[in-house]
Amino acid sequence: MAYQFYITKFISRVLERNTMHGVFHLTNPKSSLAEKISWVLVISSVVICSIYLLTLFWIRYLTNPTVISLDRNYHEWNTTFPSLTVCFHDRLNTTARDMLIDQVKPENPQKFEQFLARLVEANIFRLETLVEFEEYSDMDLKAVLNQITNFVDTKVMLDNGITGKLFRVITELGICYTFNSDMVRFTSAEELEEEDLPTDLIQISATERDIMASLGNLTSNGNIYYHGPYEIPSYLKKLIVTLATNAFLTITFKPVIITADSTIQDLYVQQRRCRFSHESNLEFYPNYYSHSLCLLDCRLRLFLDHCSCLPYFYNVNAQVPVCRPKELQCIVDHLGEIRRSLSSCGCLKDCNTISFTLQHFVMFDWFNDPLIKWDIEVPKVRYSRRIIFGFVDAMTSTGSIFGLFFGASVITLIELFYSVVKNAFQSSITLQTMVFF
Repeated sequence: MAYQFYITKFISRVLERNTMHGVFHLTNPKSSLAEKISWVLVISSVVICSIYLLTLFWIRYLTNPTVISLDRNYHEWNTTFPSLTVCFHDRLNTTARDMLIDQVKPENPQKFEQFLARLVEANIFRLETLVEFEEYSDMDLKAVLNQITNFVDTKVMLDNGITGKLFRVITELGICYTFNSDMVRFTSAEELEEEDLPTDLIQISATERDIMASLGNLTSNGNIYYHGPYEIPSYLKKLIVTLATNAFLTITFKPVIITADSTIQDLYVQQRRCRFSHESNLEFYPNYYSHSLCLLDCRLRLFLDHCSCLPYFYNVNAQVPVCRPKELQCIVDHLGEIRRSLSSCGCLKDCNTISFTLQHFVMFDWFNDPLIKWDIEVPKVRYSRRIIFGFVDAMTSTGSIFGLFFGASVITLIELFYSVVKNAFQSSITLQTMVFF
């Protein structure tokens, strides 16, 4: 009973010296019991309301403090020119194939030649065509594919005089060639030195709205995959070109641009719900992040979980097992399930991103070599991620809620802390004195 009286007296001392509104009536000896009960109910309801409002506000601040707004100052920015990946129809280099056959000297040359023909045409959706060639499992499929695939030596010419390079890449679509892509460092079919990697993406300003790129001197048509510079080619964005004819193709793209204000970087990743390129959390690509790479990284992990190996299309750590031809059947069996599982990978969007939509295209047969031309509709609007309220705004709003419900301020909280410490210290000294005597 004496201990309970001590606690009650301690709380009473703290509250009677505090400047927070309402608590004075709880310790005032002139207040009746009914008044004290009424003030307890009032203070309790105020506390509940304030906690509710504070919880709503801080949940919003911690989970969604940003907004995507429109930016119309198109004269002040440049737009990245559309990236294109072309997978040519005529892929097999017969000279390189014959040289490889002479080098390997297979027991069954005819079957080996069939294997090479299927290898050069295979992609992630046609792996079952290689399953029967298990006797060639000791070969490095990616190296063989690169060796027997035709090399395309041509450049992309822009009307403003800029020349762009086509990079030879290996993707889930096979050996292809890509232009104006930052993903070359992860998809290149050849060993590239740092100085060989593209450093600056080709961009145009609002005054260059009529700039067109052309890709000519081609020996065959090819399927065209359009994408942003931070995306890997996807079968979802493609143009199928007829195999048997020489085509003249003109394409127009429209960009969708989202930029991030510099203050966005001060937020946690979970708050802004996007990642910058230097904030990678990927297993196979630890030094770079993009939404496209994240989906690929997740797909690779799912391949390993289901089949304990990866198809030969990827540039990953040499210690990761590559599927033998007969093991590719496992990839085929689980590919649909893996694609459906990608929605649960938790891949965040890029904070700065640009994608392209196909506006219109014209394709017709003509008498000359295949020719591809494409341009861009220079946008007059882009989107920008901005902070609605930052940490300072959060603290200001918190203080406003405390002031509205309690008439409290930072000084009030300091006084409360000071009173608690002081009374606790005095009480401990008093208790020690009583024990001593």
